[in-house]
Formats: sequence, C-alpha cells, structure tokens
Amino acid sequence: MALYRRGQIWHYDFWYRGRRYRGSTEEKSKTRARRMEAMLMLKAREKPGFILASRVPVLLEFAPRFLEWVEASTLEPATKEYYQYGWQMLEKTNIGQMRLDAISKDNAEVLRFPGSSANGNRALRTLRRMLGKAEEWGFISRPPRIRLLKEQGREAVISPEMEARILKVAPQPLRDVIVMILDSGMRPQDVFRTRWEHVNWHKRVIFVPYGKTQLSRRYVPMSDRMAESLLARMDARESSGWVFPSPSAQEGHITTVAKAWQETRECLGLDASIKLYACRHTFATEALERTGNLAAVMKTLGHSSTQTTMRYQHPGLDQIRKAVEERNCEHRRVAGKKARPHKNPHSASKVNPPKRLNLLVGPPGFEPGTNGL
Repeated sequence: MALYRRGQIWHYDFWYRGRRYRGSTEEKSKTRARRMEAMLMLKAREKPGFILASRVPVLLEFAPRFLEWVEASTLEPATKEYYQYGWQMLEKTNIGQMRLDAISKDNAEVLRFPGSSANGNRALRTLRRMLGKAEEWGFISRPPRIRLLKEQGREAVISPEMEARILKVAPQPLRDVIVMILDSGMRPQDVFRTRWEHVNWHKRVIFVPYGKTQLSRRYVPMSDRMAESLLARMDARESSGWVFPSPSAQEGHITTVAKAWQETRECLGLDASIKLYACRHTFATEALERTGNLAAVMKTLGHSSTQTTMRYQHPGLDQIRKAVEERNCEHRRVAGKKARPHKNPHSASKVNPPKRLNLLVGPPGFEPGTNGL
C-alpha cells in the first residue's frame, strides 16, 4: 500500500489478491487522499476488478464499446442518435487521445464545438455518459463533473406572412411536415414516424407513441388543413403503414427534410436562423397567447416541466402595446382640451376675491411652506 504525490495531486498504488490498483485520488490534501485510498481498498474487496489493473484506455479506444452498448440498449432511437452524433463531435477534438482517468473538468471546459451551445452540450452530455459508463465498467474510479454550456433561448418564430410564403414554394413532403408541426406542435421526428394507425379520424387527434418520458406519449389535435393533407396522402398510401414512407430509408420512413428546408429558405431569402423547429416554437407561442392554458400547451408539447415549456414561448407584446396606445390616446385627449380663459377655473379675471384668497391660502388647516410650497 502506497500513497505518493505527483505535483499537487496524491496518487494511490496498492495490491489486493494479486491484482494491482493504482491511479489518481484527484485530491490535494493528504488526509482526504488517505480516505479515498481506504474507500478504494474497500471497493476492491467488495467488487474485485472494479478498477482495471492494466493500462487505462484512451477515449478513442473506449468509444467502440460505448457505441455498441448504445446500439444494444433500450434507449429511445432519438437518444441513440443523440449520443452517436455527440461522439462524432468529440472524436474530432484532442480529448479523444486522452486516457479516461486523465480527463478532467478543465479538459472539458476548453472544448469548442461548431454551432450553437445546444449543439455543444450534445457532445458534453455524451462525454458525461461515456465517463459514467467507464466508471460502471471499472475503467476509472470517479468521473469528473462536467459543466454544460449556457444555452440561449430559442427566439425565431414564423409570422403569418412568412408562413404563407413558405407553404407556397415548399415541395412535398416538406409542405405537409410544416403544416403538421405548425398545427399540432409535434417534433419533426414525431411527424416522420407517424403511422396511419396513430390517426384517429373520429376524435380528430393523432397519437404520438414516442419520447423519453411518459408525458411524451400523448395525443395532439388535428386541424382542418392537417386533415386535408392526410386525406390527400391516404389516396397514395403504401402498405408500409407510414404516413411519410421512404423506400430508400432503412427505417421505412423519411428521417429528414433538411435539404428541402434549406433550399426553400434560400429561395425566399430567409435568414439561416430560421430552422424547421421554429414551427414548433410558433405553435407553442400562439397556443399560449390565444388560450392562456399553460397546462394544455405543456400536455400537447409533451413537457413535464413548465420551465421547459416556457423556453419555447415568445409571449406577445400585444397587451403592452395596447396599454401604451391607450395611454397615448388619453394624453392626446388631455392635450387636445385647450380650455379658453373664461372657462379656466384658475383665471384671475373671473375669480372673485374670496375665491382668489382661498386659492392663495389653501383649504382650512393648510400651512404655507409645507407640501413643497
């Protein structure tokens, strides 16, 4: 049993039942390092091999096992894609060449990823999960605490004029996808995976069976124009059962309309910040403004937290604008009443001496020099 220091950090090195355990306690205090060493020795007795005695692999070597676990797990398809894409971003950074036990919070904080903060957090969450599995599988003793980036609120919404322009030039199936997101608040992935058995024509709702939480499994309303789009698709539907089938896709349904959306946006000269997901933001904003029913909007969006729902809101300024307009109208009315001198109660020419004296002296009990006079 040995405890030694490298720089300011204490490391442990001990043997148990012919197996060597060594690594960093990540502690600068020798007292806390001894406690960590004792805890590790206890774990070694309870669960032999919880820490690899051999060389700890680098992140690139560990990734295939992690991705294999992701694919074989019971995670939702969207979650699997989330981690797979997160690793693709991590793979392009220098952290891929680092040993698992050498990755620290500081190493994660200096990572930079293309796109928004939400895109960067996808990679950081993937790193979190990878290091968590590394601890579970006995490669490291304790994963570092990795902080996520601060995400900016989503601001882009689609105005009625913009919506009309987009629907006029958008090709199929993009047009129908846009209509379904705008009128139901469904996520693009939910729309892509819609099946005909999910459509309830009698109650005019669509069942969404996918999602990470129980509340993600929900019913969403079907508007008149959604029904028209779906009826047109019924005439040409295939035996696959998908509302948006794709023979070339392994899943059997379309998985993206990104290229068509980009071409439509460029055709109309729209800003690149206008994403397809803005249709869902627009639905949430207008639904809350017109109904005032936050609980119903949350349920339709599939959220379990009001904070999550409010991130999608862009509360309209109509009430504030109306209040300002009413104030301005009142000010204009007051300013427009330019009283003539003979109607002015403060006119000295028409005020008799007693009244004039009262004006100067004030009401009974009034003391000159008080109240700012």
